[in-house]
Amino acid sequence: MNTNPAPRTSVGVDALARLVASEDIRQLKSRYFSAVDTKDWQAISSMFTDDARVDFSGECQHHVGHHGVTEDSINPADWVVIGGDATAKVIEGAVGGIVAVHQGHDPQIEIHTPETASGRWTLYDRLEYGGEIMHGYGHYDEQYRLVGGQWRIASLTLTRIRVVWETK
Repeated sequence: MNTNPAPRTSVGVDALARLVASEDIRQLKSRYFSAVDTKDWQAISSMFTDDARVDFSGECQHHVGHHGVTEDSINPADWVVIGGDATAKVIEGAVGGIVAVHQGHDPQIEIHTPETASGRWTLYDRLEYGGEIMHGYGHYDEQYRLVGGQWRIASLTLTRIRVVWETK
């Protein structure tokens, strides 16, 4: 996603349709954060296109040396998946057994066509792994596609800009 300020461009999308699409995407992402924290794996799976490419691989390096993770026990390639079911399984493996709180802010949503859009979300999450707490800061960069009248996430990349660990 281009991070330089530029005028929004869209092909064949009027202002009202852009606003409605943008709000629908905001609601989609809000449901995503809620589903992750409430561990609703089926809901997470349904939020992605069947061919969605999801990349959490940058996350791995921040866990090495914490909550029992070693360089040998985590493979970044395992954190790049295709589709909603695989995404839900990766997320379940990462946060299924812990207390997780995710907050998404400052959505930058661009509607490109009546069926495609992109967005960037600022992320803060707090993950409690037994005696350690991770405070993560970063961004979700995403592509969206309208499927059967519903917006779905077609690609997602999580990029961390800062991680702080504390002992409970």
